[in-house]
Amino acid sequence: MRKSTDRGSGPTSGILDTPRPAGEPEGLGLDVLAAMVKASPDGVIVLDSDRRVIYASPAYCELFGYPLDRLLGHDPLPLVPERDRQTVLTYLAEVQDGKSEPLLGVASRADGSEIQIEARGTVLDLPGKQLFVFAFRDVTERQRQARQAAALAQAAASVATSDSIDAVLDAISECALAGTRALAAWVKLDDGDHVAPWVGAAGVPDGFRELLRSAASAASTCSAFERAVAARGVVVYADLRQQIERELGIECPLNLQWQPAAIAPLLYRGAAVGLLTAIYREGEMPYAAEMSFLVALADQAATAATNARLLAAAREKVALEERQRLARELHDSVSQSLYAIKVGAQMAREQLDRDPDRAAQPIDYVLRLADASQAEMRALIFELRPEVLEKEGLLAALNRQIDVLRAKQGFSAQLIAHAEPELAIEVKQALYRIAREALWNAVKHACPRHVHVRLEAHQGSVDLEIADDGVGFDPNGNFPGHLGLRSMHERAVGVGGSLEIVSARGRGTRVAIRVPSVPQSPPRRKRMSSVPRRTRRAA
Repeated sequence: MRKSTDRGSGPTSGILDTPRPAGEPEGLGLDVLAAMVKASPDGVIVLDSDRRVIYASPAYCELFGYPLDRLLGHDPLPLVPERDRQTVLTYLAEVQDGKSEPLLGVASRADGSEIQIEARGTVLDLPGKQLFVFAFRDVTERQRQARQAAALAQAAASVATSDSIDAVLDAISECALAGTRALAAWVKLDDGDHVAPWVGAAGVPDGFRELLRSAASAASTCSAFERAVAARGVVVYADLRQQIERELGIECPLNLQWQPAAIAPLLYRGAAVGLLTAIYREGEMPYAAEMSFLVALADQAATAATNARLLAAAREKVALEERQRLARELHDSVSQSLYAIKVGAQMAREQLDRDPDRAAQPIDYVLRLADASQAEMRALIFELRPEVLEKEGLLAALNRQIDVLRAKQGFSAQLIAHAEPELAIEVKQALYRIAREALWNAVKHACPRHVHVRLEAHQGSVDLEIADDGVGFDPNGNFPGHLGLRSMHERAVGVGGSLEIVSARGRGTRVAIRVPSVPQSPPRRKRMSSVPRRTRRAA
């Protein structure tokens, strides 16, 4: 045996250090092979049939932190954590059976730290003996980069597809855990007063979200926010718990194994909109690569924050417009009807004192107004609960509107239909909105005596027609400030249909809508094989 002078070697480096036998051809001898193995960055270990170590490369000793003299002649299984020993034995058996699939896993080093490794094994058959050769590669960095790339892709997908800002922030927090060694993470969006209306978190205990939303929590992160924004990068706290306790003057409720923290600002067009915080285990500090990853993830969160503000503003505007519309509807319909009912009731009361026989007329008037108000209120409730359209159908919705017209306006109105059409709920909603607009246009502008609504299904399409015998108008005219005709056309086109308005002065108005219906699937036919039955049995 030659004495090896390489790092990590003891009195002997094993079988690869034996001299080349006499008569072996020049070229790739064992000495050359030994030099190649020692120069490889992969750790190589060779076991005999009794699972004893007969060779370990310097790279292997350095990778796992064991000196060579502790390995040679020993079974390496006791050096493996007990929880992983069965996995090692199973893989050893697979290698012995000729399987060469690589094994990805987590290995423990001599100092107790863990690394991610890729192991490949093979059987080496020599005269009179069988050896097992294993090569180990540290893939911790490669796996970390793959996790971070996947996490960033998932975060980008969440921002692009989710309409819930809370769900997006939760997903980004989960991605922070997937791409780092952090134990917990959260995202807080700032509204300018250091109070977060939106919070996403992962790895936190129950009730911790409410703490993050509290004013005390906002105040505790105020200086962290300012430092991160000023640095335009990640700020690392060796002990965030101590920082919070010092700023608040109270004992921090984080009674967990959390201590160091990395805080990245959410920057959008130079403006700070929030913070991404990752909390680490006591004694662990974030790597430089992890801080770079958190900055990239914070960019995704900043995009989500901006979208949240735009979405909230849009929703507030829509809600305000809807409240204003409902206020007008209530004022123009129910409020006026209630006032008329009150006047009618007063008239009836006066008639009862002066001429009881004539009290029936104002009482009938009050009852008619009450029926009309009830119909209008049902229609308004229907507007507030559009899911009723899916449950009760388009016919029921149109009948509600016609009931209002008959009760309040006093003219003839009827719906002609044979059955509920086969349409998607979006198409039904569009037809209902168009019909409602057309009916109320007739009430406000046409002064009709009769209104007819026809709903009819054809092969591949559904027709809806609203016709009245009112004063009519010029459909090609200009109507500043009136968007009803345009909105009806846009609704029809939006569901793949068409809209036609036919009218003339003194000749009434007809609004016709045609939309495609849901295609009916043809009945399935059994596929008959071209092979005769006897042949199939024989086969």
